Amino acid sequence: MHPVFVELLARPVGWLTIGGALIMFGITIGVPLFIRSRERAEAREKERNRGTP
Repeated sequence: MHPVFVELLARPVGWLTIGGALIMFGITIGVPLFIRSRERAEAREKERNRGTP
């Protein structure tokens, strides 16, 4: 097996590296999606409250 794969897959530090990379990737995707959903919810709430005095 290639030495890089041995480092990544056979040692705990490699698994931590893979896990950390997945977490960072998830944050970069998740935060913008969360912000968009909150903006849509606020816009819907504003439209709903627009008709009431």
